[in-house]
Amino acid sequence: MKYLKENGSLPAIASVVVIVLVVIIFMATGRTHEEKHRHVSLIVYGEDSERWENLRQGAELACGENNADINILTMSSEDDAAEQKEIIDREIEDGVDALIIAACNSNEIGTFIKDKKPKIPVVFVETGSEEAGDRCFSPDDYRMGYELGEEIVAKESNIVTVSVVFENSERQSVALREKGLMDAIEGKVGRVIKWEKNEAVKNANTRTFIQKELVSRATDVIVTFDNSTTDALMDALENLNKSSKVYSIATSDKAVYNLYNKRIKALLYTNEYSMGYLAAIYALDRPYFQKRYQDEVIDHRIVRKENMYDEDNQTLLFPFVD
Repeated sequence: MKYLKENGSLPAIASVVVIVLVVIIFMATGRTHEEKHRHVSLIVYGEDSERWENLRQGAELACGENNADINILTMSSEDDAAEQKEIIDREIEDGVDALIIAACNSNEIGTFIKDKKPKIPVVFVETGSEEAGDRCFSPDDYRMGYELGEEIVAKESNIVTVSVVFENSERQSVALREKGLMDAIEGKVGRVIKWEKNEAVKNANTRTFIQKELVSRATDVIVTFDNSTTDALMDALENLNKSSKVYSIATSDKAVYNLYNKRIKALLYTNEYSMGYLAAIYALDRPYFQKRYQDEVIDHRIVRKENMYDEDNQTLLFPFVD
């Protein structure tokens, strides 16, 4: 040992050992980093992926912060629970690391997830289920419906006839919005008519069904609670060359366009970007979510033509416009 010290060999050997250790640690870290890259599937109802763009971009930001990527998967329809179950099964079998789901049917999909007991995080957005037992990221849907009802009561006369389109009520979000609105307007308007499909027309598409109601019943105000029904209503009014006072809960481009053109009198709009971001953070890093975002709520607000370009509303309606 004395000979090594005198000849300076010990420091040289130590240096070599350190370099080797650094290389080993670097290589191990590199492999770990690669192994930790995760894949998230965002499974939504309906065939239009652009309808979910705000939600997707919010989730994508959270995934980028957590070394993950996200893939959006649509359906061929709005309400085929069997198809959505097949997609969920396929993604789990393919080894996805987390699922974010907008359920087409709250009870069916919730029960399916509960019975399946997947070993990966499953988070719901926009509409969830008590059966699923996990977090659903959505605004206060009952409150949204109630606030829209209050808007109608404040802006319309107390003898007005209000037609409420009951469609997609199998989604918990829509059912809560319906209940909130009905509670808000009960006894405060002249008449409430429910536009609801019966057995004879249950297979009719929504636009055709609404067109039939428009030509067979006189109404002053029409209310819708989701994107596809709102878009179908606007198409039906255009096809029949009719106008009506429309109050809606929706986030579609068509809804915003019709708000701008005053065909929609008031639009209750939700922050889907925030919804997607929080859902992905919760799925990928729950301890961080609980520390940073546990009490975060999804924003919503009523927007009218005259205030749609106010700073806060503009940010909500057009989140990606500079």
